[in-house]
Amino acid sequence: MDERISRLKTSIEAKTFAENARRLGQPALETHALKRAGELRAQEEGYRTPAQQAIAAALYAYEERQSESKGQSFRANRTRQMLNKHGSLAAAERMVLNKKPSTGYEVLEDAGLQELTFEAIIDRFPEEFSNAAITAARARLHHPSDSPELREEESTATSKRKPDADALSFLEGFRDQTSWFYATWMPNYRKAVETIRHSLSEGRPEDVFDKIWKTQDNSISHAGPGLLAFGEVDNLRPRLIQMLRDIDADGSPSHFDRIAVQFDEWKMQGLVSKIPWILIARAFAGIHPQLYHTTVGDAYQNSLMPWFASHTGFAIPRSRSWAVRAHALTEHLEDLGVFGSDYLARNIFPWFVHCQIDSSKFSKDISSDYAPPLGETSYLLAGAERVVSLRHNLVQAALLTSLRHEFSDCIVRAEHPTGTGGRADAVVRFPDGKLWLYEVKISDTAIAVVREAMGQLLEYAFRPKGLNASKLIVVGEPELDEGTERYLDRLRSDFNLSIEYQQILVP
Repeated sequence: MDERISRLKTSIEAKTFAENARRLGQPALETHALKRAGELRAQEEGYRTPAQQAIAAALYAYEERQSESKGQSFRANRTRQMLNKHGSLAAAERMVLNKKPSTGYEVLEDAGLQELTFEAIIDRFPEEFSNAAITAARARLHHPSDSPELREEESTATSKRKPDADALSFLEGFRDQTSWFYATWMPNYRKAVETIRHSLSEGRPEDVFDKIWKTQDNSISHAGPGLLAFGEVDNLRPRLIQMLRDIDADGSPSHFDRIAVQFDEWKMQGLVSKIPWILIARAFAGIHPQLYHTTVGDAYQNSLMPWFASHTGFAIPRSRSWAVRAHALTEHLEDLGVFGSDYLARNIFPWFVHCQIDSSKFSKDISSDYAPPLGETSYLLAGAERVVSLRHNLVQAALLTSLRHEFSDCIVRAEHPTGTGGRADAVVRFPDGKLWLYEVKISDTAIAVVREAMGQLLEYAFRPKGLNASKLIVVGEPELDEGTERYLDRLRSDFNLSIEYQQILVP
């Protein structure tokens, strides 16, 4: 704690210090001063133990939030009556054991201050409370969007927080080491977070100022239209550098919201044209990759919530704050245990899910107009980076050139998400919405090419939420032989399967 804050003797002094820190654009000092104000006020009102003081601080935070919301002074009379009647610890237990969350819990959670709730306090000081209260508190904290009723068996709740078959299929597709996610994004993302961590640990946040505040695609995420004008950023350079230090010191969701408030004040002062939500989220994701995933846009993240709830048992927080939801989803993915210690892969996975569930929209942020780099790609294999010559890429590139020439009035894409966890080598979408699906395989015979491609084509085309293609095309280098041609004819006539073979020759 800053020495100036530790020397404060009264809650009024601490609150005044916090107000001055906020006015001067020092959010970290403001946070510490407000915390000190709560501690001092709790002592002044007779709260002695750490748990009692935490309960008092929760009460004060709730009253302050309600005062801000209502635009007038608010006093939580009913809560205060309970604290006076039953004592702070017993009163907190009573409210947590209630099947319905208290208004205080909902207000603090919506504000990104879940760590101040009575539930979080009971979880933090279990020795002060009953086993029933501890169980109830942890159930509500871990399942915030579920009914807060106590579960009869903890195993039942745990069993719901597992990936189902669709999620496992997505995870399998995501782990393909030759995919863009692993071959291209992952090494760049790793380098970006390591650079940020090194610069901040060495006390040189200015070294990553441009990477965080001015670079459109910094390998953590693409800022899209969320960048501020460079002149605005440069004019605020000293304060934005300090902001990086403050975020490094406090990566909590509540601090995210305070940073947003600071930008809102700058906007009102005419210093910035907008609140750069994506840049703020990207700063938190880059500085604290252990806490936040990389899908930093609110709309994108919110669109993912139902999928993770349905297929992995994720409990969607009531709060609409990006940071609250991102932190909750990141913790949920960590608890699933499917990524081991690879938190960078865990952080990229939500964007992979976005690409899959958005596959029908053909937006350019989820697939490419071109094949991967011709002839080779690099990826991690057995812990070492290797460069593998891929003839597949040469054939794929030649195929795309041919398709763009033949179907110039259509959308032609490579590596397009299938909606089932896979990636189609090529797709053609016609103006009427029909879709042709192409799969490239490298083998010495046409029948071997067909055999290898068939399973993927059928899955990508016909599995629920797949691409629902109207025609399947197997692509290979060998010439189509008579036996394989008769085999495909039978699939068309006997099974009404629209399937063809296309030969592509490359040097």
